[in-house]
Amino acid sequence: MKKTLLTLIIAIAITFSSIAQIGIVDPNFNLGVGFGTDQWTGKCETIVQQSDGKLLVGGQFKSFNGKPAHYIARLNLNGTLDNDFVSQLNEAWGSQINQIKILPTGKILACGVYLKSKNIDLPGIVRLNSDGSIDSSFNAPTSITSCQTFDVQTDGKIVLGNLIRLNSNGSLDNTFNVGKGIAGGTGFGSVRVNKLVVQPDGKILIGGHFGSYDGNSSILLVRVNSDGKLDNTFNANTNFSPAVDGFYGQVYSLKLLPNGKIMIGGNYGNNNSLAFGVDRLNSDGSLDTSFKITHAFGIRNYALDVQTDGKVFAANVNFGAPSEAFVVERYHTDGSLDTIFPKKYVNNDVRDLIIQTDGNITFVGYFSYNPTGIMRLIGDTPSSAAVQENAPYTVSLYPNPCAEILHIRGVRANSTLRIVDLWGRTIVALNSLNNDLNTIDVRTLPEGTYMLQIEHKGIRLNNKFVIYH
Repeated sequence: MKKTLLTLIIAIAITFSSIAQIGIVDPNFNLGVGFGTDQWTGKCETIVQQSDGKLLVGGQFKSFNGKPAHYIARLNLNGTLDNDFVSQLNEAWGSQINQIKILPTGKILACGVYLKSKNIDLPGIVRLNSDGSIDSSFNAPTSITSCQTFDVQTDGKIVLGNLIRLNSNGSLDNTFNVGKGIAGGTGFGSVRVNKLVVQPDGKILIGGHFGSYDGNSSILLVRVNSDGKLDNTFNANTNFSPAVDGFYGQVYSLKLLPNGKIMIGGNYGNNNSLAFGVDRLNSDGSLDTSFKITHAFGIRNYALDVQTDGKVFAANVNFGAPSEAFVVERYHTDGSLDTIFPKKYVNNDVRDLIIQTDGNITFVGYFSYNPTGIMRLIGDTPSSAAVQENAPYTVSLYPNPCAEILHIRGVRANSTLRIVDLWGRTIVALNSLNNDLNTIDVRTLPEGTYMLQIEHKGIRLNNKFVIYH
C-alpha cells in the first residue's frame, strides 16, 4: 500500500513537473557540438522522422558532433549520431540537401544541389538505401542539376519543384504537362517553387514566388491536377496583396491538414490583419477567416507544423519587438498566441520544424548555438505524423509513470506491440495480441523514457511513457 501511494505521489509530481517544463530545451537530446561552428557549412535545411523515431537531417553541413557527415545524417532519438547510416556524398563546393522523404520501403529520397558521390556528379534528386548508400537502381535524368522541393504520389511517382514528374525508377514521366509552367514576377527575386505537396486525391499544391501558371494569373500559390493542368476549382489569388512597392512576397511553407484545409506560411502581403505570414486556407484556396494571427508588424515564416489538436507551431522572423527576432511559437486553432507554450528565440533562420510522434518539437536551421543548427523542445501533445494521421483508434497507458505492470487498454485484435528505447532499439516485442486490455511487466527494465509502438493493419501508434522504480 505504501509503495502504491508513493508511486501515485511520484506520478503526480512528475506530471506537474512535466507541465511546468513545456517548451524548455530537451535535456535528453545529446547533440554535442551539433553541425559544428562554421557559420557557412554548419547549416541544416530539413528534418524528417522515421517510423522508429530516428531523425534524418539534411543541409549544408559536413559533420555532426565532430564526426564526418556529408550533407545528410541520421540521429538516434536521443540526438546521437546513428553510425549505421553513412553518407556517400562527397564534400564539394556548394553541395546541399534541401529535402528528404522516407519511402514505404524504407529507402530514402533526397533532393539538393551540386551533389556528388565518388567524385561523380549526381542528379539533383537521389535515392538512398536505409544505410545511406546510393541506390543505383534509381536513375534520375542528369539534366536535373538541382532541386528545391518534391513530393511522392501514392503510386510512387515523384513530382519535383522543377515542375517535372519522375517514375518510381527515376525516369522522366512525359505524361505530366505543366504547359508554360510558372512565370511572372511578383516583385523582387527570381521565379521559383519553394514548397510542393501532393494531396491524397493526386492534386498538387505549389507554393513559391510567381504570378502566373501556364499563362493564368496564379499569385504565389496554385493547385494543379495530377496531369499538370491547372485546377480551376482552386483560387488563392485574393489572399495576397503587395507588401512593399508591388512585392507580393513568397510562400515558403505548406501543410495539408486531415480535413482538407491548408496551412501556409511566408512573407507575403495579406489583408487578413496587420499580421501576415501564417494563414489557414479552405480546400478551395479561400481564406479561412476563423484563423487570424495578431502580430503588430507582421512576420516571415519558413517552417510550420500542426498538432493533432489543431494547434500550430511556427518558426518566424518577428518584425515586432524584439526587432528581427527569430522565434518558434505556438498558436491556438483560431490563430491567437498560445501563451502556455513559451516562445523560443534563436539567432538566425529556422528552416524546418517537425512535431515528433512523442509530441516534442524539433527544428533545424542556421542558428549557431545550443548547439549549431538543431534544437528540440519539450512538447505536450502527440503529433499527427504520417504513422498516425489515419489511425482508426487510440489506446491508453496506465499507470504512467509505471513501476511494475504497464496496462494498455484499447488494443485491437492481432496487433503487435514493441517497447522502444530512446536509441530506437526494440526492448520488448509482443505479437498477435488479441485482448482489449494487455499488460507488460516492466520491473526488470531500467528507469527512463520509452516509446510503446502498436501496429495494426499497417497503422502505427506511438505512445510515450516513463518507467520509475
